Amino acid sequence: MNLKRTLSIGIPSGISMTLGLFIGGAVFAHIIYGPEFAPPGKFKAEQMNPFYFLWTKAAIGVFFGILFTLFYEVLPLSRKIRGAWQGMKYGFLFWLVLTAWDISHPLVYDSIRNDDQLFWLVYSLTGFLAYGLAAGYLYKREEVQAKPR
Repeated sequence: MNLKRTLSIGIPSGISMTLGLFIGGAVFAHIIYGPEFAPPGKFKAEQMNPFYFLWTKAAIGVFFGILFTLFYEVLPLSRKIRGAWQGMKYGFLFWLVLTAWDISHPLVYDSIRNDDQLFWLVYSLTGFLAYGLAAGYLYKREEVQAKPR
Protein backbone atom coordinates (compact mmCIF):
# COMPACT_ATOMS: atom_id res chain seq x y z
CA MET A 1 0.00 0.00 0.00
CA ASN A 2 1.31 3.40 -1.01
CA LEU A 3 0.16 6.19 1.33
CA LYS A 4 1.10 8.93 -1.14
CA ARG A 5 -1.01 7.27 -3.86
CA THR A 6 -3.91 6.76 -1.44
CA LEU A 7 -3.89 10.44 -0.49
CA SER A 8 -3.30 11.75 -4.03
CA ILE A 9 -6.34 9.84 -5.28
CA GLY A 10 -8.42 9.85 -2.08
CA ILE A 11 -8.39 13.60 -1.39
CA PRO A 12 -9.46 14.77 -4.89
CA SER A 13 -12.00 11.92 -5.07
CA GLY A 14 -13.28 12.95 -1.64
CA ILE A 15 -13.64 16.54 -2.84
CA SER A 16 -15.63 15.21 -5.80
CA MET A 17 -17.76 13.26 -3.33
CA THR A 18 -18.28 16.54 -1.46
CA LEU A 19 -19.49 18.26 -4.61
CA GLY A 20 -21.75 15.30 -5.41
CA LEU A 21 -23.21 15.36 -1.90
CA PHE A 22 -23.72 19.11 -1.96
CA ILE A 23 -25.33 19.27 -5.41
CA GLY A 24 -27.25 16.00 -4.99
CA GLY A 25 -28.41 17.10 -1.54
CA ALA A 26 -29.73 20.40 -2.87
CA VAL A 27 -31.48 18.84 -5.87
CA PHE A 28 -33.03 15.89 -4.05
CA ALA A 29 -33.98 17.92 -0.97
CA HIS A 30 -35.89 20.29 -3.24
CA ILE A 31 -37.55 17.38 -5.09
CA ILE A 32 -38.43 15.39 -1.96
CA TYR A 33 -39.10 18.11 0.62
CA GLY A 34 -40.07 21.04 -1.58
CA PRO A 35 -38.80 24.60 -1.40
CA GLU A 36 -38.08 24.33 2.35
CA PHE A 37 -35.24 21.86 1.58
CA ALA A 38 -35.89 20.06 4.88
CA PRO A 39 -38.92 19.02 6.89
CA PRO A 40 -39.90 21.55 9.57
CA GLY A 41 -37.98 21.07 12.82
CA LYS A 42 -35.32 18.78 11.31
CA PHE A 43 -32.44 21.23 11.73
CA LYS A 44 -31.59 24.02 14.14
CA ALA A 45 -31.43 27.50 12.62
CA GLU A 46 -27.62 27.62 12.72
CA GLN A 47 -27.46 24.33 10.81
CA MET A 48 -29.41 25.80 7.90
CA ASN A 49 -26.64 28.14 6.79
CA PRO A 50 -24.70 27.21 3.64
CA PHE A 51 -21.29 27.34 5.32
CA TYR A 52 -22.38 24.60 7.75
CA PHE A 53 -23.38 22.35 4.86
CA LEU A 54 -20.19 23.09 2.94
CA TRP A 55 -17.74 22.29 5.70
CA THR A 56 -19.62 19.20 6.91
CA LYS A 57 -19.85 17.83 3.37
CA ALA A 58 -16.16 18.63 2.80
CA ALA A 59 -15.13 16.81 5.97
CA ILE A 60 -17.34 13.83 5.13
CA GLY A 61 -16.19 13.72 1.52
CA VAL A 62 -12.46 13.94 2.19
CA PHE A 63 -12.60 11.45 5.07
CA PHE A 64 -14.55 8.87 3.08
CA GLY A 65 -12.59 9.60 -0.10
CA ILE A 66 -9.39 8.59 1.67
CA LEU A 67 -11.08 5.65 3.43
CA PHE A 68 -12.59 4.22 0.22
CA THR A 69 -9.34 4.71 -1.68
CA LEU A 70 -7.61 2.80 1.09
CA PHE A 71 -10.14 -0.01 0.60
CA TYR A 72 -9.55 0.10 -3.17
CA GLU A 73 -5.81 -0.27 -2.53
CA VAL A 74 -6.11 -3.05 0.07
CA LEU A 75 -8.71 -5.04 -1.89
CA PRO A 76 -6.70 -4.63 -5.18
CA LEU A 77 -9.68 -2.95 -6.84
CA SER A 78 -7.40 -0.15 -7.98
CA ARG A 79 -5.82 -2.54 -10.51
CA LYS A 80 -9.22 -3.37 -11.96
CA ILE A 81 -10.41 0.21 -12.41
CA ARG A 82 -9.59 1.36 -15.92
CA GLY A 83 -11.53 4.59 -16.12
CA ALA A 84 -14.34 6.77 -14.84
CA TRP A 85 -17.12 4.35 -15.84
CA GLN A 86 -15.59 1.45 -13.92
CA GLY A 87 -14.94 3.77 -10.98
CA MET A 88 -18.63 4.67 -10.95
CA LYS A 89 -19.58 0.99 -11.05
CA TYR A 90 -17.37 0.28 -8.03
CA GLY A 91 -18.73 3.40 -6.30
CA PHE A 92 -22.24 2.07 -6.90
CA LEU A 93 -21.27 -1.36 -5.56
CA PHE A 94 -19.77 0.21 -2.42
CA TRP A 95 -22.98 2.19 -1.93
CA LEU A 96 -25.09 -0.91 -2.49
CA VAL A 97 -23.11 -3.01 0.01
CA LEU A 98 -23.18 -0.28 2.65
CA THR A 99 -26.91 0.41 2.24
CA ALA A 100 -28.16 -3.13 1.55
CA TRP A 101 -29.38 -3.57 5.10
CA ASP A 102 -31.34 -0.30 5.06
CA ILE A 103 -32.78 -1.09 1.65
CA SER A 104 -33.63 -4.76 2.28
CA HIS A 105 -35.99 -4.43 5.21
CA PRO A 106 -38.31 -1.74 3.84
CA LEU A 107 -38.50 -3.47 0.46
CA VAL A 108 -39.17 -6.92 1.95
CA TYR A 109 -41.73 -5.86 4.54
CA ASP A 110 -43.35 -2.88 2.91
CA SER A 111 -41.94 -0.02 0.91
CA ILE A 112 -39.84 3.01 1.60
CA ARG A 113 -42.45 4.95 3.56
CA ASN A 114 -40.30 7.72 4.81
CA ASP A 115 -39.14 10.77 2.84
CA ASP A 116 -36.02 10.97 5.00
CA GLN A 117 -35.03 7.42 4.11
CA LEU A 118 -35.59 8.04 0.40
CA PHE A 119 -33.61 11.28 0.59
CA TRP A 120 -30.61 9.65 2.31
CA LEU A 121 -30.58 6.78 -0.17
CA VAL A 122 -30.40 9.00 -3.26
CA TYR A 123 -28.24 11.60 -1.51
CA SER A 124 -25.58 9.08 -0.52
CA LEU A 125 -25.75 7.46 -3.97
CA THR A 126 -24.80 10.76 -5.62
CA GLY A 127 -21.78 11.01 -3.33
CA PHE A 128 -20.61 7.47 -4.09
CA LEU A 129 -21.07 7.95 -7.83
CA ALA A 130 -19.13 11.22 -7.77
CA TYR A 131 -16.39 9.54 -5.75
CA GLY A 132 -16.22 6.60 -8.18
CA LEU A 133 -16.15 8.88 -11.21
CA ALA A 134 -13.21 10.88 -9.85
CA ALA A 135 -11.31 7.85 -8.50
CA GLY A 136 -11.71 6.00 -11.79
CA TYR A 137 -10.51 9.00 -13.74
CA LEU A 138 -7.50 9.46 -11.44
CA TYR A 139 -6.53 5.77 -11.58
CA LYS A 140 -6.75 5.89 -15.38
CA ARG A 141 -4.67 9.09 -15.53
CA GLU A 142 -2.07 7.55 -13.24
CA GLU A 143 -1.92 4.44 -15.45
CA VAL A 144 -1.50 6.50 -18.62
CA GLN A 145 1.26 8.62 -17.05
CA ALA A 146 3.10 5.52 -15.83
CA LYS A 147 3.30 3.93 -19.31
CA PRO A 148 6.62 4.42 -21.05
CA ARG A 149 6.47 6.53 -24.18
